[in-house]
Amino acid sequence: MAVPALEDLADRAAAAGLRVALYPHTGYWVERVEDAVRLARKANRPNLGVTFNLCHWLRVDGRDLEQRLEAAMPWLYCVTINGASTGGDKSWAALIQPLDRGEYDWADLVRSLLARGYNGPVCLQLYGVKGNSQDNLKASMDAWRVAFP
Repeated sequence: MAVPALEDLADRAAAAGLRVALYPHTGYWVERVEDAVRLARKANRPNLGVTFNLCHWLRVDGRDLEQRLEAAMPWLYCVTINGASTGGDKSWAALIQPLDRGEYDWADLVRSLLARGYNGPVCLQLYGVKGNSQDNLKASMDAWRVAFP
């Protein structure tokens, strides 16, 4: 049922010159990046791709990153990153932090994508992060500049 609906959506988007990226989200039918890849593959539309979202991957899976990225590459339109603490706490407060916080090596994830030839957008995910949004953005930008001078 989903595949024909996605085909129709992608066709309508293509007529308007747009692309569609499936966004894996914890607790939804497309919860994992491999779910999104499976649907994009079945729909087989050149403008239908997927998003890799670090915090959702950490919450629902957190395993086999290299395998997940490799499988997603042909359809990967967008990546969202954030700082994250991965000590077993699966709360959003632990899994969505500015880039200067948490021990998860988000820069290694970005380097892995670049090594695979990814050249799409890398977006900062700071949904629900407490504190001053300008300070959180500046801290994240500073951390990015340290990782990628």
